[in-house]
Amino acid sequence: MKLPLRTGVAAAAAVLAVVLAIGGCSSNSGTGAGKSGTSATTSNGDAATLLKSATDAMRKVTGMHLSLAVSGNVPNLRVTKLDGDVSNTPQTVATGNATLLLGNNPQDAKFVYVDGHLYSDLGQPGTYTDFGNGASIYNVSVLLDPDKGLAHLLANLKDASVGGTEQVNGVATTKITGNSSADDVATLAGTRLTSENVSTVPTTVWIASDGSSHLVQLKIVPTPDTSVTLTMSDWGKTVTATKPV
Repeated sequence: MKLPLRTGVAAAAAVLAVVLAIGGCSSNSGTGAGKSGTSATTSNGDAATLLKSATDAMRKVTGMHLSLAVSGNVPNLRVTKLDGDVSNTPQTVATGNATLLLGNNPQDAKFVYVDGHLYSDLGQPGTYTDFGNGASIYNVSVLLDPDKGLAHLLANLKDASVGGTEQVNGVATTKITGNSSADDVATLAGTRLTSENVSTVPTTVWIASDGSSHLVQLKIVPTPDTSVTLTMSDWGKTVTATKPV
């Protein structure tokens, strides 16, 4: 049971990484919102301004709630759903629930990252396994890392343009479409979600236009028939966790 358990936790950690990384981004409070008729040049300029504000805001995020949804069979990703909280102050802490595929069977699992250790009851409901520092599985601290995580992904979104305004999870947002480096996505996720010959991944972000510049949602499309969507809330949330018995 050990091998499939570690494999499943690795997948869960990878998904958590993606979610957390994306959750900290933010954008300028509404510049470009509602300018669907502007020229491509103006749209690109507005997108750059919004992304700069979102990046700055993401770098200040110390905690948040996130939900992840996966559509299709994303390469190297066995998690289909995740709901949890993550924080990096005063140390990295993460808690939540995930659904993973072990073979073709979905398995629900709880996970806790506290005091530098990763724990999960995957395959053994109610009984947690200690995976040490989790370095061989996933370094969850990368998500809120300004140089590797969500802030980095926002700062390096290419070919960005404003795609209009939308309500997401009850929040008014500005939609921005672009492309992320496949390597940046792999760093964030802890695993490569595309084939080696793919260099960029279509990426869409929704930035709050209420003055907070928070990243409300992020969608990555590794292949034409798959997607990974992260929805964030409770930015700045304080997260606590206790070592499982």
